[in-house]
Order: sequence, then C-alpha cells, then structure tokens
Amino acid sequence: MRIVDKPEKWFFYGQLNIPVMQKEHEDLVKLLQNEGVKIHYLMKTMNTKPKLYILRDNAIVLNRRAVTCHFYRSMRRGEEQLVKIRLKELGIKIAGHIYAPGFMKASDLFFTKNNHAFANVGIETNVSGIEHLKDIMNIDVTPIQMENVSNMQFNFVNDIAVVSEDIPYHPIFPILKEKELDIVIASKEQAEEMAVNFLQIDDYKIVNVPSSFNKKLKMIGFDVIEVDIKELKKGNCGIRNLVLPFY
Repeated sequence: MRIVDKPEKWFFYGQLNIPVMQKEHEDLVKLLQNEGVKIHYLMKTMNTKPKLYILRDNAIVLNRRAVTCHFYRSMRRGEEQLVKIRLKELGIKIAGHIYAPGFMKASDLFFTKNNHAFANVGIETNVSGIEHLKDIMNIDVTPIQMENVSNMQFNFVNDIAVVSEDIPYHPIFPILKEKELDIVIASKEQAEEMAVNFLQIDDYKIVNVPSSFNKKLKMIGFDVIEVDIKELKKGNCGIRNLVLPFY
C-alpha cells in the first residue's frame, strides 16, 4: 500500500505486512465475539488514514453520549469525523467535540468508573482539552502530568494501577495512593511488548498480547486470554487501543 511505503512518517515501527495485520485483526474480533463482546465495525475507512484502526484515540463514549477528539498531529485529523458518522448510525448522541487550543487523544484517558478518569496530560492531551471534556460530559478527571510518558506505560483495572517500572515515581505514585489503588509493576521490556496496554472485557477477564507479564496478572486473580498482534502493534498500540468501548 502506498500510504505505508514510509512507515516512519506515520510513526509505525518497521515495514508493515498488511495481510498479516488484517488476519490479526480478524482473530481479535473473533476472540472478542466468542467471549460475548458485541462488535460494531467502522464501516467506512480512508486509505489516507492508516492509523484509523487505532479506534480508541478518536472518541469517548459514556452512557450513549460521545465526545470526539481533536488530534495534536495534523496527519490524524479527519479520523474522528468517520468515527462520528458511525457512532451516530449506532444511535450514539454526539455531545460535543474538542476544539483548539484543546487537544485530546482518547486513549490517554483511563476510566475507573463512569464519572471519573485519570488522564495522561502532555502534548497530545493537554489541559485545555481536559477542561473542555469536563465541561461537555460533567465528569471528574485526575490529570497525571509526566513528560515523555505514553499511555502504553500504565493502565487501570478495577482498583489496580498497572505501571511500567520506568515511569518516574514521584509525580504519579502520590496520586495513585491518594485514590487508594493497589499498584502492580511491569518491567520496561514487558511494557515495550505492549503488555500493559491490555483490554478488560469483564470484571476479572483481560485480553492481552503474549507476555511473561500475564503470569503476574493471573497471580492476582485475572483470567488472561492471549492473542498475538505483532504487526498491529507496530503502530505503537496494544489491544486496549484497538477498541473503542461504549461505557
């Protein structure tokens, strides 16, 4: 495909094998469907938007209401419009859109319950974007401001914060402790495998990439289902970021 002849332009890590990517996506969809997850496809795509498969970035959906995002990177702008059209087709009310000077990538938000989320605040999700989201959705957002930290390095499941060992402790740990969250540490190598970016599909059920970190998740009581996405994750994403959930 012409649009991925230069993968570095789109922040892909290495040349892509498109047929393998498609097969991995199909396998993930089948796995989720077998686990009772209802899947809605984004029926229309743009061949100039190769990152559109990372759907979680585009919108936040709570109680059948959605806010679409404003991307910091201009190359990704326009994805959210296709997602908006599909959400409306599915009966989701569009409550608003994040506008400049606000920027937001929805995968930077981690919901602990419907009215609260942690937000990884930086270049791609800024304070203005968070404040705009709060005004539209009337939700409580706890910002976590850490430079050079991506949403691949931490996750939240039930009352547990899962973080990579290379996250600086001083800015985040007091916040996590204040919220009375247990903390589970993943190694830097496990985070680089995208093992922290798992998808929770039930109270104690997780879908994740193959990783030694899954042993730790199982030890603390989670049923972990593994699926390989070695080509898909070249877009700098784990399984969590491939799915736009309807909370």
